Amino acid sequence: MKARGRGARPAAEAADPVRPVSYELTRRTLKTSEVVALEIVRDIVRQDMQPGDRLPLEAEMLVQYRVSRSSLREALRLLEVQGLIAIRPGPGAGTVVGRVLPGNLSRTLTLHLHMLGANYDELLEAWVESEPLMARLAALNPDREKVRASLSPFLDEDHAWAVREGLQFHDIVAELADNRVLTLSLRSIGFIVAEQVLTSAERGELEKQIVHDHRDVAEAIIAGDADLAANRMRDHIRHAVEDFKSFWPLKVGEKVQWR
Repeated sequence: MKARGRGARPAAEAADPVRPVSYELTRRTLKTSEVVALEIVRDIVRQDMQPGDRLPLEAEMLVQYRVSRSSLREALRLLEVQGLIAIRPGPGAGTVVGRVLPGNLSRTLTLHLHMLGANYDELLEAWVESEPLMARLAALNPDREKVRASLSPFLDEDHAWAVREGLQFHDIVAELADNRVLTLSLRSIGFIVAEQVLTSAERGELEKQIVHDHRDVAEAIIAGDADLAANRMRDHIRHAVEDFKSFWPLKVGEKVQWR
């Protein structure tokens, strides 16, 4: 098993320790298809279009954006890969607005993490650090009625329901954090963990612990105690991480996979 890559230096730096590696960002020229993709997104936002709304037909977009058919189609493919639009074939064919979802961002993120050489230990650590922040912000949400309505169901330890809705609990907390930047970026981390880690382990007795932890976190958020909510969420995530590490210790050092 390889050691964690956090302290590892890039090959260029390792070969010449005297010369520091430059991490300056260079701004490249955008391809025509990328420029068109940006313009399409800006138009979606400007027109306040909602998921499922139809975009103009291809012939109309060719005129509107003044590009070739190949550039337009490449732009649409770029947006489709990101989940920002959906292209429907067959009867009723057309292009519709998609949804901004953490799961879509997570697929791009896992690709970058894999190329970076990041491993599951680092992913889990990021999860441990990100979820308490969401819980803290949720506890500080000024809309206390919304907070109570959203989390009160988790105070009842109906085992079957609470387990089934367990992953949704974290989505609810993220929504209550009321910060779209953090919700999207940090929930993408949680999505990778849920898809590649939590579904890989036998839950067994951990389910009871999850239900209990969710109730404790919900109580603290509803009470508006930000510090307690963060601490309880951290303890909850650590329980899940420790369980996974004991169940699958070899996977912890593996690279995050792109899926």
